[in-house]
Amino acid sequence: MSIYSFHLMKFNKKVRKKMAQKLAALLSGTVLLTALTATPSYSCVGRILNLSIDGSAEQKAIGQLMATYINERTGTTVNLVENPESKDGSCTTDVCIQYLKPALASMGGEQPQDEQEAYTKAKEFYMENKNIVWLKPFAFKGPAAQQAEASIAVPVSPRDALGKFPVLDRVINKLSGMVNDATVQEMIQKSQGSDPAAAAKDILKAQKLI
Repeated sequence: MSIYSFHLMKFNKKVRKKMAQKLAALLSGTVLLTALTATPSYSCVGRILNLSIDGSAEQKAIGQLMATYINERTGTTVNLVENPESKDGSCTTDVCIQYLKPALASMGGEQPQDEQEAYTKAKEFYMENKNIVWLKPFAFKGPAAQQAEASIAVPVSPRDALGKFPVLDRVINKLSGMVNDATVQEMIQKSQGSDPAAAAKDILKAQKLI
């Protein structure tokens, strides 16, 4: 074998080695990119979440909207659990729907007249005293059966529940302005004689939330 042939073989080996290294790096990057793009923005797939409602038509409507949206956005299975209304602002499941006025009354003391100030006070009180996180309030006021005492509805969740579902607060907060009196009434009407989950999905699609 000539010296020229020997050097040529040596050069070709180096070239092949570099090409193999580049190919391996490219394939590794492709696999990583595929994994990243395949992961949903909110992922709690396979988890089960219990959402308490008081059994009224309004809370059934809000609960179904929340359950459908949470499931669509995270893959989490949501069980709607009918519990008697708790007026102390707390929550014994993963998520509950509270009304501001009864929760404030259970706190005692002088209550602010301004709604935003009252909400902030309740939010701080329940976090500090009961480890309950008050999320963004809905635009809906209830209970409907007590219109004279109606106040904003607020989704609340124990802090440890939010630890199990890390994106839950962000997902629920997306519904803050969308859940209003008109939407709740629409949900109640569409649920009569039809599948509530399908009705909720139609409303959420119309709002471009899913």
